[in-house]
Amino acid sequence: MRKLLQNLALMLFSLLFTLALLEGAARIFKLGTGLFWQPDAELGWVNIPEASGWESCYGECEIRVTINSQGLRDHEIPYENESGARRILMLGDSTTAAMQVELEETFVKQLEAELNDNAGDWEVINAGVNAYGTDNELLFYRLEGEKYDPDIVFLNMYLANDVYNNHPTLELRYGGQSAKPYFTLNDDGELELQNFPVEDTSTFGTRVGTFLKKNFQLPRFVAQTLALRGEIPGWMQPIVRLFGGGRGATQVADDAATAADGEGNSEGSETAVSQTPPRRPDICDPDALPIIENAWNVTEALILELEQEVKANGAELAVMIIPAAPQIVPPDGDAEWYCNVPNDRLTTFLDEAGIPYLDMLPDFRDEAVAGNGPYYFERDFHMNALGHDLTSELLYQFVDETFVNADN
Repeated sequence: MRKLLQNLALMLFSLLFTLALLEGAARIFKLGTGLFWQPDAELGWVNIPEASGWESCYGECEIRVTINSQGLRDHEIPYENESGARRILMLGDSTTAAMQVELEETFVKQLEAELNDNAGDWEVINAGVNAYGTDNELLFYRLEGEKYDPDIVFLNMYLANDVYNNHPTLELRYGGQSAKPYFTLNDDGELELQNFPVEDTSTFGTRVGTFLKKNFQLPRFVAQTLALRGEIPGWMQPIVRLFGGGRGATQVADDAATAADGEGNSEGSETAVSQTPPRRPDICDPDALPIIENAWNVTEALILELEQEVKANGAELAVMIIPAAPQIVPPDGDAEWYCNVPNDRLTTFLDEAGIPYLDMLPDFRDEAVAGNGPYYFERDFHMNALGHDLTSELLYQFVDETFVNADN
């Protein structure tokens, strides 16, 4: 028995020693992000005010990120517009928060600088929050965004996941959050807000995960890596559950729990259906499954609702469509995401709704084919500094033509 206890103690010591070495390496090489998010009953999760930490881009960048006192990845900006500058509010997800580049390198701050150099006094406010969908962004505008009294509101859409984010079943299927508010459409086609305030789905395991992610660098790197895998293999599910803290509670999705019925209906925040779809839901599929069609219908209704609320506050709405990295470079072989399908659908809808938009996919493709770039990190799907430079150039031209010169 004594020998057995000694062996167990040795194994435990070896395990702890190995974890300590890995933790030290994670800190030295700044792997994984800082803990920038905390659960929120109204929005699902928010940036932690005055948080700071490192973004590593899987070893491709080393950016010190700071969140301001109001939870924005931006300079301190009061609600009251004391300077009288024209204001643009940028709603979006991690592609807008852009923690992979320095703040002044983001397209948000580059646009602000260009407008101030050429078109008077402007403030461009970065309201991007990692993993937000259009539903989170509509609620953020209602609860926080309109307090800044913006003149123009940009809804920045990243179609690789935004439409999925707006449907509770697809959100879970692709590694998203169960602890978030979402919208459904009633029989009259009207939006109905569900899971608001957000039901607390945290468990002892997710609370432990949140503690580990908050105090140690290695779990952050593990959690970030697993989250980007999409569908999680069964053997990794206990790890995902353990590190499920941070942005609410991560719900591991399997086919039985996240399948879609023939109409793509959803009745609950975690499980919505009872029948496995005949094939994997794919936003690039021209013959969309009903669950994708339902997600699109909700997304379009959210855009129209946001436009109405922005107009009611005396402002104007515009949409910017941010391309995904696999969309811009022609593949050598098959590539799931080299497609125009979501962009074509969204731009057709925006044309019919009369909402101005900037679809950057054609310009990014032209630049990539011409041999310019690269515009994205190799291992991270976010834009690098060159991507933000190109975005700011296209965005300034769009704002100048659509709003500045139009007003003059």
